[in-house]
Amino acid sequence: MSWQDIQREAEQSKVLERLEESKLKESNPHANLIVPFKSFKASRKNETCTTLGAIRAFLDDQLAGFPVENRVLSVSLSELKRPVKYFWGVHDFVRGVRGAVLGHQYLTSIGILHRDVSENNVVLARRPGEERGYLIDFDMAILQGPEKRTEDAVQSEDSSDDDYGMARSSSPISADEANPLKALRTGTIPYMSFNVLHGRKHTRFDDMESFLYVVFLFFFTYAGPLSKEELRDADIRGFVQPTGSGKLIHRRDWPPKYAEWANVGFAAQGKDSMLGTRVGVKEHLRSAEVKNCLKQNWASGLHEGIKGLLSALWRLFAESRISPGLNLPRTEVEHQQLIQVLDNWLHQFGETEQEFSNCPFI
Repeated sequence: MSWQDIQREAEQSKVLERLEESKLKESNPHANLIVPFKSFKASRKNETCTTLGAIRAFLDDQLAGFPVENRVLSVSLSELKRPVKYFWGVHDFVRGVRGAVLGHQYLTSIGILHRDVSENNVVLARRPGEERGYLIDFDMAILQGPEKRTEDAVQSEDSSDDDYGMARSSSPISADEANPLKALRTGTIPYMSFNVLHGRKHTRFDDMESFLYVVFLFFFTYAGPLSKEELRDADIRGFVQPTGSGKLIHRRDWPPKYAEWANVGFAAQGKDSMLGTRVGVKEHLRSAEVKNCLKQNWASGLHEGIKGLLSALWRLFAESRISPGLNLPRTEVEHQQLIQVLDNWLHQFGETEQEFSNCPFI
């Protein structure tokens, strides 16, 4: 269930129609997408449930004067998959992200931009041997052709051996776009690219950068997987938490530095800076927050692998805008580049998968 902006209903219908057309052409839905097989709007006494109408009881002629979004309660039914919080191990999660990237790549190929890549919209397989990862939720998706890479790169200035030079800063947020009631940005703030947070057009490259934050914040969100018994019980319940059970025992609060990523201004400047220079990337990866995260949340046998994964990903995205000859206001990573980094990591550290997996079905 989700509360969806009424003005986006028509666009979502077009997206689902495009997905259905592609499914019919190929005689099969894409393996890494979970598309609802039924959707409907919730109603009460024959009145559609909306935030300003049915709930707050404003009249139709009053609604038009409000700058806030009027949302309708949308209910979608789809195949059950495993939320990320029930991951079996780090390798399981990485395979899941890889699958979601493949799903996003397919969306791009048929002219759909997802615009809300976040942990909650990546789901995992319920059993070993199935496709390990999927992308879900098309509430924010639109029909949009793939954005081309920047062809005319601007030469960097004052580059050195330790720093490619500072990438051009993105435009500041305008007063209208900064309106918290009716923002033009789309996505889940901690996972949004700095380009979108700065108020620029949302493109496929911004969705790709969101995958970086999905991986990075995962290691701060959890302290290893749940036990095999807890994971098996969750599967039996259909991953529905019992009422009053509270936060799962392996969840952790983000350190203040990353908790601030829930704030548009802090997130925009922080991410832009971290991905703006090679020095910025190094300082970020060597920060006390990253070191403490590994020490407190993850088994020592995983530290080398996690550090290697984070380093490879942050360098990939940073160098897509600051490599010699580039000086771009956004990151520009292609799907296959990200998939290659994940594949390389799974190959290099594959021998530790079984040792640190809590999969209850093997």
